[in-house]
Amino acid sequence: MHCGFCNATCPTYELTGNELDGPRGRIYLIKNFFEENPEEKHEKNREDSGNETSLKHLDRCLTCLACETTCPSGVKYGELVDIGRKHINASIQRPALSKLKRKLILTAFSNSKRVGILLAIARIFKPLLPAINLTSLASKIPAKIKLPPDALSSTELPSTISRKMFTIKGCVQNAAAPQINFATKKVLENSAIQLDEVNSSCCSALAFHLTELEQAHTTIRKNIDDWYQMLNDGYEKIVINSSGCSTFVKQYETIMQDDSAYADKAKFISEHCIDLSELASELKPRASSATKKTIAFHSPCTLQHGQQINGKIEEKLTQAGYDLVEVQDSHLCCGSAGTYSLLETEMSSELLKNKLSNLKKHQPDMIVTANIGCLMHLQSGTDIPVKHWIELLA
Repeated sequence: MHCGFCNATCPTYELTGNELDGPRGRIYLIKNFFEENPEEKHEKNREDSGNETSLKHLDRCLTCLACETTCPSGVKYGELVDIGRKHINASIQRPALSKLKRKLILTAFSNSKRVGILLAIARIFKPLLPAINLTSLASKIPAKIKLPPDALSSTELPSTISRKMFTIKGCVQNAAAPQINFATKKVLENSAIQLDEVNSSCCSALAFHLTELEQAHTTIRKNIDDWYQMLNDGYEKIVINSSGCSTFVKQYETIMQDDSAYADKAKFISEHCIDLSELASELKPRASSATKKTIAFHSPCTLQHGQQINGKIEEKLTQAGYDLVEVQDSHLCCGSAGTYSLLETEMSSELLKNKLSNLKKHQPDMIVTANIGCLMHLQSGTDIPVKHWIELLA
């Protein structure tokens, strides 16, 4: 944690210029917390300042992991910040309003049915909300998507099917953008892959990153039990089309490594989870005579930094006939970062503004991404259509 290369690619450090809002400073805060003796910790808690300050800077972290991509020493910053948040969060009492807000977010957005109900209500009242801008509530309410008539009816599988995989619906995605799952199933079936949907719980990324660890571990264990059985019943892989979820499921192995009953199964699940982009080279897009369109591709942090997957989607879209424009500072986060846009609205909005400026620089016909959180966040700040890349192949 000495060279500081990580600060050069840290979005929050670029905004504030504060060393404690960069990876090196945050590691220092975590290190200092664990090195303090009990008397010092008690004094800080009594003064109600030190650990709250540390947690504030950890909360500001997007966990985008651009620092891990940059780090020449291979520091596993993501694991360190998770440990720091867990222990420092347990050492203080958050303000009642902050705790309530986090609890409401977790309750509302970790269940697809609840998300659907909330969106339906929100769309009714959207015309009455303040004028749309990057921080308004109205800007974050997506329009209702109408799927084609055949989307909800069961269709006969093509005779060419030779492989079988399964996917998860996604808590927010299934309710806010059902066309993504529909397009994924359609494209994979056209590529000789049967894709079945499981009625699973949330992948648990939301609870985990809000440091509700008991709830997170309970959900992860349930998912492991269900998915482990399916993978032993003939399914080849768990393929996930939202890079935030696929990144997290691949972390099950690390998260559950100290659970003797689930460590081996968690490792098995992580090894059999793939992001949809990892199938990109095998996918067959539908033939199209549509006008060639220009695309600005936003690679989510969870894809390029969390999973170190680069170029696969861009190559497939180019093969399909789309023209990809150059995007400056493509390594920087858009500011979505799961619940970050709801909890750190000011910083998130600034990051969104900067990201959209770079994405729109060459006036693309559309913006394309690979994660539902990024998609909704980007769409809230622009009139340019924002789509999931798989939609362009369906």
